[in-house]
Amino acid sequence: MKITVSKILIPALLIFLTVSCKKKETNNEVPTDYPATYTYDVAIEPVTADYLAPALQSFVHGRIDDNWVLFAGRTNGEDPIGGLHNLNADYSLKSFPPKSFNKAIYTFNPITGTESVLTYDDMLQTITDMGNGTQNEPEDVQAACTKVAAILKNYGNIFQCSNPQALQSGDYLYVTGGYGSPVGVVPTKGNYQTFDAIARINIPLLIRITNADWSLTAAEWMKLFRFGTNSTLQVTGGELKKAGDQFYLAGGHKFDSLQVYSNAVFKFEFNDDTTTLALTANILDTISDMTSAELKTKTAGDIADRTSVFRRRDLPVVSSLYLDKNNELAPNFALMSGVFKYGEKTLAAWNDAIYITPDAVNSYYVDKKHNQYDTNVYSCPDFAIYDASSNEIHTFLPGGIGNGKADDFLSGFTNTMGYNKYNIKSLESNYDTISNAFPSKYFYGAEAEFMPSSNIKYLIINGEETDVIDSESTFNASNTVQIGYIYGGIEAYEDSPSTFGKGKSGASNKIWKVTVTRTPLEYEK
Repeated sequence: MKITVSKILIPALLIFLTVSCKKKETNNEVPTDYPATYTYDVAIEPVTADYLAPALQSFVHGRIDDNWVLFAGRTNGEDPIGGLHNLNADYSLKSFPPKSFNKAIYTFNPITGTESVLTYDDMLQTITDMGNGTQNEPEDVQAACTKVAAILKNYGNIFQCSNPQALQSGDYLYVTGGYGSPVGVVPTKGNYQTFDAIARINIPLLIRITNADWSLTAAEWMKLFRFGTNSTLQVTGGELKKAGDQFYLAGGHKFDSLQVYSNAVFKFEFNDDTTTLALTANILDTISDMTSAELKTKTAGDIADRTSVFRRRDLPVVSSLYLDKNNELAPNFALMSGVFKYGEKTLAAWNDAIYITPDAVNSYYVDKKHNQYDTNVYSCPDFAIYDASSNEIHTFLPGGIGNGKADDFLSGFTNTMGYNKYNIKSLESNYDTISNAFPSKYFYGAEAEFMPSSNIKYLIINGEETDVIDSESTFNASNTVQIGYIYGGIEAYEDSPSTFGKGKSGASNKIWKVTVTRTPLEYEK
């Protein structure tokens, strides 16, 4: 009986399967006008080469090809004193030990491990000596070095401070603010401050002298540095960004005897004097939900401090894109989450996002639907990929602070990676998390930096390179690309260390290779 049923059912089943397969094949025929869509998978792996990079966190960085230049920030001594500042101490000598401030300028190549070191003091002394003609330098070089040394000696804190704002644009590195005690004086509890210094530095020339090549021409010496001050940019814990031709300082605070948040994004331009080597910053606009009068109060607990949605510091500020008032694609950036909300009983983070849109009808908008669920709320590496086929920006936030759990000190350190998918036309965003992005029992990412590789192709708009990776040109020859590295930051040995030291946290010298795989999605009707 069973045999008879099988003989009857098998032909019928074959007919059914044949029809079903044909239907499926027909349904999955891709229309010629159907846009390709992709997923992006990120892999983070430790670099295991036989070399040691400098241990730095909250530092300044720039690069030319695969050569990095690194300075400022905090580092370790014999003990890991360069980690998270002591949250229960004085926020000066005990929280930020003077010996933890990095005094060196490094050049470093992550492929070869080649490293050169130059201290600020040695740099100043050598340039001063060249100005005095100690090696029979040509007169024009002596004159140039004399001028450079005269201004350089007043701006040592550009090279010795913690958590300044920095941005590379072309061959130049721009630096503002930072925190610490003045260079050249004995650190005391009373002289820790937020600096008002601003600088422009020629990266290729700085790399040359750090590599002990002092054979710059007089013209090159005059191009090396520009320095100045600006009280509006007297900030630490913010981020420096550029959109089009203009610069922006986003978030941050001035921390001295009191703590006053910026509560704004400042739009400005740099101007320099080729004769005096002076750098000035001209504030063009203040983007905020507060009036100019409210922002000028500048005291902790005032109306801006209590109510502004821009009251954020030490946060991911990510490069992005938007459609301007002419419906044209334009570069911008977004403040994602951040710390701290005013008046909360616990140290609460912001979980929404603020998109800065300079050439739109409104200069910013708050994406209240964006929710990071208390993850990746603190300064961490970031990179964004634009997929023109879907009008989406894929933004990744690897590690840092914010593990989604309540904690007396905001939230724990995490190896989770935040992933935000944002559509520039519909303005819809979707935030997700990827667990264990860093394969380690320790925690990484806080105050670390993403260091792009030469494999990256950035999106070009109107002839200007943005800071957003162009998916099509980066992945056109391969589905998997090493886009760069993650370097430095705080290495936390437990998820809530609350201070630096053995078993708690230190400055990291780890380098992680970042690889992205782009995979096309199958068409489904």
